[in-house]
Amino acid sequence: MNQTLQVEDAPLTDDDILLLRKCSRGRLLMAGFGVFVVLLLALAVLTFIALGLSEWRTLDFGVGAILLAAITVMGALAVFFGRKLLRIPRGWRSLDRALKGRLAKQIVSGRLTSFGPGGSTPGVCYGFGEQRVEAALPFWNEIASDTRSGHGPATAVGLTDLPVRLHLLTLQPDAPAVLLRAEYPMSAESLVAVEEISDADRAAVRREELDARKFMLIFALVPLVGGLFLPPLLFVAAIFAILAMLFGMRSRKLKRGIYKHGVRGVVEEAVVYRLRSPNSSIVSLVHNYRIGGVMYRVEYLGDVVEPGRRVEFEFLDAGLKGQTGLFFRVDGEPAQA
Repeated sequence: MNQTLQVEDAPLTDDDILLLRKCSRGRLLMAGFGVFVVLLLALAVLTFIALGLSEWRTLDFGVGAILLAAITVMGALAVFFGRKLLRIPRGWRSLDRALKGRLAKQIVSGRLTSFGPGGSTPGVCYGFGEQRVEAALPFWNEIASDTRSGHGPATAVGLTDLPVRLHLLTLQPDAPAVLLRAEYPMSAESLVAVEEISDADRAAVRREELDARKFMLIFALVPLVGGLFLPPLLFVAAIFAILAMLFGMRSRKLKRGIYKHGVRGVVEEAVVYRLRSPNSSIVSLVHNYRIGGVMYRVEYLGDVVEPGRRVEFEFLDAGLKGQTGLFFRVDGEPAQA
């Protein structure tokens, strides 16, 4: 079934500009690091080329092949990252215009029939009958340079067969637009509150820290007992005891915070990312839920919450460090701190 999408232009709101500012923080640092990497690769390529030219008469076949492979790989990486850096000035110009309110966003309205991960780009895709709208997500796609780059979701599910209004901002004409909001019929029913952090919140966080200390101390008893028969295990017990002291230290999570944010509403979209830790095989799942038209990154260790269920959670806005969760609860289930 085909349907006609309604598209209208609208000025950026203060919330839109605030979102753009948050997800573009640190762009100067990242650009500087990119320039450093490209210069380092280019210097390494020139050094290897100079080495090869000066010693080419004495190089055997194996060493020459390794040297040629290194020059090829590092040269390709330098070209790849260099091309990404060349896109930054145009992306920054568009982003600066948006931050000054000089760009208009497009509101696309229609009846949503499908939702899932993006096809050709690492974003999400909305289906309106036979028509598809691909969008980049703030914080996960590189909106400051190229929205075609970034992390792609492992899973993305959402409510369908409903009228939806997508608030999109086009920064590059040949790249997916940035998704600022996605309004569902139940978006207006969500509740967002800002409150002062209470003594009960601080006490709850302190209990978590003390529980972590107790767990590590109990865990240290096993090698401590084993150390009576095998003395080297006493060092293992000492390590666990030190970790217990570190885990039980009073957290700075609430020291600088004054206000907490509370959100309650129906999950409209659930987007999960799979992140691998550097130099490790450990994979962590990061849950993102759209509630009230806004996407939130939450700290939740349970299964993916299905769209349509009601949740509530609280978090601190930690600035450059993102959001720090206080608790998350699915309706009908106990809360997770």
